[in-house]
Formats: sequence, C-alpha cells, structure tokens
Amino acid sequence: MSRKQISEYIFNRIKEAGVDCTFGIPGDFVLPLYAAQSKSGLRTVVMTHEPSVGFAADAYARLKGLGVALVTYGAGGLNMVNATGLAYAEESPLLVISGGPENKHRSQRALLHHCVKTFDTQNNVYGEVTAANFIITDVHSAKTKIDEVFETVQTASRPGYLELPRDLMASEIEMNGAMEKTNRTTLVLPSKVDEKVLQSICQRIRNAKQPVIMAGVQISRFNLLGSVRDISEVLNIPVVSSIQGKTAFPESHPNFIGIYFGQFGDEAVREFFESCDCIIAIGVVLNEMETGGFSAKLPSENLILINNEEIRLGEEKIEYKETAISATEQFKAFLSALKANITDKAKGGLSKKFALPVLASKSERKYQPKDNLSVSYIISAINKIVDNNTVIVCDVGDCLYAGLSIKTDCFIAPGYYSSMGFGVPAGIGVQVADRNKRPIVLVGDGGFQMTGTEISTAVKEGLSPIIIVFNNASYAMLKFIDVESERSYYKLPTWDYVGFAEALGAEGHRAKICGEFDLALQKALKTNRPVLIDAIIASDDISPTLKRLTELVGKKMRSTVVS
Repeated sequence: MSRKQISEYIFNRIKEAGVDCTFGIPGDFVLPLYAAQSKSGLRTVVMTHEPSVGFAADAYARLKGLGVALVTYGAGGLNMVNATGLAYAEESPLLVISGGPENKHRSQRALLHHCVKTFDTQNNVYGEVTAANFIITDVHSAKTKIDEVFETVQTASRPGYLELPRDLMASEIEMNGAMEKTNRTTLVLPSKVDEKVLQSICQRIRNAKQPVIMAGVQISRFNLLGSVRDISEVLNIPVVSSIQGKTAFPESHPNFIGIYFGQFGDEAVREFFESCDCIIAIGVVLNEMETGGFSAKLPSENLILINNEEIRLGEEKIEYKETAISATEQFKAFLSALKANITDKAKGGLSKKFALPVLASKSERKYQPKDNLSVSYIISAINKIVDNNTVIVCDVGDCLYAGLSIKTDCFIAPGYYSSMGFGVPAGIGVQVADRNKRPIVLVGDGGFQMTGTEISTAVKEGLSPIIIVFNNASYAMLKFIDVESERSYYKLPTWDYVGFAEALGAEGHRAKICGEFDLALQKALKTNRPVLIDAIIASDDISPTLKRLTELVGKKMRSTVVS
C-alpha cells in the first residue's frame, strides 16, 4: 500500500482539479506547506494583503472551478474571513488552507503568537463562512477529511477550510487505492414524484402564451449552460439574466434580451418580463439583490423556480430529499431531465415555438470630445472595445450598476455580498486563470483605496489589467442614499492615482473629458502592461440604475432616521 505526505496529497488534489497556482502570503506557520508546494510544481501568486488573496482566489475559482488561498495562522487566516464570506454568499468554490500551531502545543493553553482565544478559534470562525472545515489533527483521519473538504467545495460550489499543524505537514498517510470519482453525468432522478413535476412544468410551458427564462448565477457555478441554452433554442424562449447571474447566459446569444433588476433596471426589459405568463427561473436565488430590493414581480401563478435548494411550481414547493445524492446533484439531474423532456422528440418533447420580443432601443446621447466625462460615456466607450477576450470585472457601487449595461459574455462582480475592494485583486485572479483574457476593471475610488496596491502584483506577474477608477472623491452610493448627502465621512481624500500607478510600475492616464478618455483607452489597448485610467467625474453623476436604487433605499433610510 503506497503512502504520501499529507502536503503532497493536498497539492496532488489541487492539480487534479486543474488549478495551476495558489494565491497567498507566506508566514511562519505555513512555510513548510509553501516548501512542499514548490516540490509539487505549483507556485503561489503572492499578494500584498490577505483580503486581496481571497478576492483573487475567488475570481480565479469562478473561471476555473476551484481557487486556492494559502495563508498563515491567525493574522493571515483571520484577515481574509470577509473575502471567504463573500465567496460563500456568492457560491464560489474557494479553498482556504492555513498553517497552524504544532499538535504538541494544542493540549496546553493558547499562548503562542497569532493565537486569539483557543487553538480552535480560527477553525470555529471559518465554520461560519464555509461549507466544510477541519483541523487535521491525526494522520489516520487526514485523507478522509481532506477528501470531504475538496468534494464539498467542488460539488456545492462553496468555500472550504483546511488547517494543518506544522508538525503534521510532512507526515505520511496511506493511499487506499485511487481516489474515488463519482460519475456525475449518470445520475438519475431520486424519486418518481419528480416525473410528475417534470410533466407539470412542461404542461405549463405548453399552455403559456409567452414564457421567459430568468438565468441565475447557479447556471455558471454548476456548468448548466448547455441545458439552459438547449431549452431556450428549441422553444425559442427569450432569456433575461438576474444581476448576479449576468453572463451566466451569454449576452451575445440571439435569445438574450437583457437584465431584469426589478423596478431599477432597463424599462423595456422590465415591461416585457413582467408581461410574461410563465417565468422559468433557473439557478436563481431570490435574495434582495436578485430581486431588485424585492421589487421584482414574480407572481407565484406564473413562476417556475428551479435551483439547488428547491423547486417551486406555483404555490407548490418541492424540497430535495435527504439521500446520498446532494441537493446540488439532484438539481443538476432534474434540469437535465427537464431538458430531455422538452427537447427530445423521441420522448414526446415540446414542439411549440415562441417568438422573441423586439424591445425598444434606447437613444444614446451624442457626446463631443470636449464634453465632461460621465459614467454613461465611460460605459458607452467600453462597449465599443469589448471583444471575446475581454472580462469585465466590477467592484461595488456605481461601477457595478453602470457595468450592468456593458454587453459582454464574461462578467465578474460581488453583486450580492457587495464587498468593496474586490475589483483590482479580482482582475488579477481573472488573468492568472486565463492569460488570453484581458480584464477591464471598473472600481470606485473608495474601493481602489482599499486594494489598489495590488497593481504592484499585476506588474510583478506580467499581467495587463485595464483599471478604470471612477473618481468622484466620495462614497457616492452612500451619499445618495442618506438623508444628508454632505456628511464629512462620505468625502474621500484626493489621490494622485496616475502617480500612484506609475510609482508601482504601471501606466497611468488621467481623463476629465470624453476625448481624453478615448485616447487613454486607445493607449491602454496598445500595451501589455497594467494601465490605470483616472476617470474624473462629477460628484453628482451616477448611472440611471443607481439613481433609481438610491431613491428607493433613501426613502427607507429616511423613514428610520430620528430627527
């Protein structure tokens, strides 16, 4: 029976998942693991701060199916809990591996450096933001625990956490034959009851005058695009995406008609969507952001909801059963069976064809080169240069809501959890995952001031993100929500963003008018270096989506303020 060191086994599993590097910052408790990683042929992209490690690994995971963060104990691991929480909230398969104090110390009081309360503190914290978490404390259970964490992360598309004491990293474990791999393509429906549900869904679609598919983020997380695209094409059903599900269905596809964001999104898309008598929401989780602050009109009599938690058919709610097959796998199997029922003519598939709507196009304002730069012009200019190799990465705030209007097939943003600082490190994670892609990062000045130093990592790694800073010298979204927009704590210090970028080895350009922004974009496209564009916009200039959103949230805020 063969044996492997624990660290060797972990890195073999990482490589088997198609991961070619990890993200991290070395520290004393994790140094033996870094040394073992070097022997395995993997390397770490070393970032400047642990929150950036988590954001970059999360973005990498969204493209590759797994992202790995390698951090030290305490000061490192606890420093990226927020980024792990974001990955959990948004169903991203991030694996956090932390070094830890030696086993021989764990029977004593936690008096070592980086310790907080007990030796279990960090693992307990990660238990709140992961789907599986373990401290590897003995060689006999090590392989089982490692396998469980990897399986959970990859099948549930949620973060996992492994903590390895320094004195166990080189310990050997027995390999009980080859690692078992489930053939997930042959799963069958767990119950005959589901056949009735399938037929009921098909009948609803057959009776509909105008169905629409609402594509959610779980389509991309669980690689379900093939089934959704087949259903849409066979029946010619139009597709909208939710805000978090943007690009889960390709926006270049002729059946894609836009994003539905309740009362805050595009008016033409909203009117069509809300007129449909059959809404097939696939992979959508009906949280606050997906439903436009719960303003989405999803009447139960018209709604068919299929995700990895439940199936809703009108007023009927069907929960997945407790079986050896996970809820996620049941969801995937159910959708595969639904596709077969709809598209397979040999099985009596639907033959009905629906019509795609012709939505009213928005008239675009004509800009002159000397016009002051605005959010709308930035988006218009980006739309002209997006191609198949472009990935749009957005931080939070107006760069996210304005970015929804960029037509692209690859869009990454913290659309639900909404943590500032995501943009720049996520752009690094995107390009490390695929060197043929070029990220265009949209980030507010507030978010940039949190993690903009990662430009130095992009320079070091030979990457070429185009980073566009929405520079309005304020926390603009908060300012527009509040009852009093001129509070001192919404104002940001004015940085020399161009000088900052150049000091870190990148190119920098400043744009105050439209012509300057066009010229900066042209220069950015001609270089393979990281580029920062300081896009100076008025403090009261926000996108129409954010304006509608802040007006509603502002009303709620004002109703709770004590005068």
